[in-house]
Amino acid sequence: MKPNSLRLSLAVLLAACATGLMSAQTTDTKTAPDEVLELEKLSVNGVAPAKQILPTARPFSSVFGTDDNIVDVPRNVTIISTQQLSDINISSVLDFTKLTSSSYTTTNFGAPSNPSIRGQTADLFINGVRGRITSNGNGLPLDFNSVESVNIVKGPATAVQGTSMYVGGYVDLVTKRPFFDAFKGSISATVGSYGEKEWTIDVGGPLSKQLAYRFSYSGVDSNGYWHDYYNKNNSFYGALTFRPTDKYELFVNASASWYRYTENWGLNRPTQDLIDNGNYITGINNNNAPGAPSDPQNSVNVNGGPNSLALGPTVQIDRHDRLLKPGDHSTGREFNAQAIQTFLVGDGFKVVNNSFFSYTARNTLSSYYYSEIIDPSWFMENRTEFIITKPFVSLNAGLDLRYQRTKAYDDYFFEPANVWDLTKDTNYINVYNATAFYGRFVGQPVPGWPGRYATQGAINGDTNDSHGTTVGPFIQATWKVSDKFNIVTGARYDHLSANVKDPLGPFYAHGTISVWDPNYNASLVYKMTPSSSAYVTYNYSKNISGAVGNGGGITGWDGTGTSLDKGNFMQPAEMFEVGTKFNLNHDKVFLNFAYFDQTRTAKPASSTALQKFKASGFETELNYQPDKHLYATVSFSYIKATTSNTAGAAFIDYPFGGPSELVGNEAQLPGSVTSWRTAGLPELSANALVSYSFDNGWGLSSNVLITGPINNNNAGTLVIPTQYELDASFWYHYSKKWEYRVSLGNVTNQKNWAPPNPVYGNGSLLPLAGTTLSFTAKYSF
Repeated sequence: MKPNSLRLSLAVLLAACATGLMSAQTTDTKTAPDEVLELEKLSVNGVAPAKQILPTARPFSSVFGTDDNIVDVPRNVTIISTQQLSDINISSVLDFTKLTSSSYTTTNFGAPSNPSIRGQTADLFINGVRGRITSNGNGLPLDFNSVESVNIVKGPATAVQGTSMYVGGYVDLVTKRPFFDAFKGSISATVGSYGEKEWTIDVGGPLSKQLAYRFSYSGVDSNGYWHDYYNKNNSFYGALTFRPTDKYELFVNASASWYRYTENWGLNRPTQDLIDNGNYITGINNNNAPGAPSDPQNSVNVNGGPNSLALGPTVQIDRHDRLLKPGDHSTGREFNAQAIQTFLVGDGFKVVNNSFFSYTARNTLSSYYYSEIIDPSWFMENRTEFIITKPFVSLNAGLDLRYQRTKAYDDYFFEPANVWDLTKDTNYINVYNATAFYGRFVGQPVPGWPGRYATQGAINGDTNDSHGTTVGPFIQATWKVSDKFNIVTGARYDHLSANVKDPLGPFYAHGTISVWDPNYNASLVYKMTPSSSAYVTYNYSKNISGAVGNGGGITGWDGTGTSLDKGNFMQPAEMFEVGTKFNLNHDKVFLNFAYFDQTRTAKPASSTALQKFKASGFETELNYQPDKHLYATVSFSYIKATTSNTAGAAFIDYPFGGPSELVGNEAQLPGSVTSWRTAGLPELSANALVSYSFDNGWGLSSNVLITGPINNNNAGTLVIPTQYELDASFWYHYSKKWEYRVSLGNVTNQKNWAPPNPVYGNGSLLPLAGTTLSFTAKYSF
């Protein structure tokens, strides 16, 4: 930590403490109870539990593994309730940016499986256990059929959860729980713009006084804003809760999901003229020889690297266009099962055992060209926690065990995305037509997949046949020194043993690795009043770096591609955070501020060079809910993020001899530049959501998202300007059984853009959808 960052942080903390002391006369002095409250019975300010948006209205254990008052938790946390999920109609990790600070996720080819927080890919948890791992956040869409609420934590996982390659933050999906009070449920259907069709059923109830169930199903069969786009998914979720005594509870849940969709590269050949005016540069390659008239893309002569183009005129591009051959596809299936046992051993002592199993298989083929096969990836994890709650300490100690097995094949080294002309017949966007396509020569056929090719893991950093075991003892504690001060400490050491094989020839590399990765944290919390606090938090960990391949496999080869580099599994990450939290106006207002400084060293997949990521910034969030009619949320963040070391950091296939703008974008950063502003991330972002329900059944909500300028590429020669999106919805409740909702997206029809993964900033730019309209009918019983 640099001294000036430390001085600034301490100054902010002292100022916050002074603010809190001055506000002590106006804050609620009611102390939060220690016991865990049943959400089925909890009502705050006359607001039913399902409609609560205040984070103080529910028990919370997603950070340190103990049931905490969120005011006392020394981390910046956002809780997204069932009501907010419904009002914003969240359907993707991209939507989290509408409800929390510092979360902005790049398109990741239209299929981001993990969100980004503070400029880096975030972890994804399911009821407190890490649920999926990818090397770059790309993967199967996130299924919300099972989700009841969402906890978003900024910064790396704590000692209870352990380390991974993601340190920006993590999202914990809290799944639906069975109903013990009565049989009830709902059925809904949605139709909307661009062929949107969705339907759900959600039912549950008691089977006895000790046993209750919940079942939900959702289906999607939608086309979408872009040409040849579709999303056809089916998801099932089931849960049981068994409470034979008041000392024991077993919660079991399982989900099964099938996905058929297309990835979305967006437009290729991005230029500033395209961003500002919608103008697209046309032209096909003239490599080697001109193409036959029957091949308007001259695909037979496409090269994998830079291509020489015979440029045509600049034309207005249709925002519905995108880089894809009709018929390209992505498919996948995912199965999860979880069992959480809670034993109340004695006064202030309980034992929690959380077991999780996950299976994923994926298949993506995009003819421009990218190929990925996960065949399959699966893992299981078991964590046992011993939780002690005493007047002077809350402590969680235990052991985490994890085993994972993956077989994955990837091919993306012949990826000439910018050679294709989207104004020509897209049926000829196909590298398999190219004489130079070296998947058939440099790569290898994928066993059991006729016509599919992959490159060796030592080359691309993703192809692997691997298995690994992690053993992680941990201890996390909150020490209540006095009525005014808490000290939070935690430590964990993960021992990773991995066996990695390259499943493709000619060398079939094989390596083993054994490392210890530490993760520890320390915080000081000052209770300015019983309902406000200020805190300082420090977290340090060593993390795997570029070592987790797509699908959850393990890679991390050294520069020779013949053995594993131990350093790739022990890269340091550091976070310093200072903040304040206020529960005001008798539990009607929750306000928080945070300043953070985070650094991370990592080696990207398919690169031998380490990169250093640094992000510092300011975040604030406000939640307001005075009664059952009105609620509002506001978030703001400023992030200054930089990335160092240009090696392997830019995707280049621009043509030789093209216009100056393309040639300029092609260049890497000058050798004198050692770090640059992180691409794909706005420095400034803000969002606000307001919702009001009338007694006669009518209601309305509106959400606005504003993002500052975003560098689309590392060099900063392509800049997406300041943008905003305004969404709105209107609903009517009839006889407490029926709900009718009309939702409008991008009401003002802004021509907004979204950036890709920064590696592809010189080759990809996604036009976001214009105004959309959907209608939902829901029947509750």
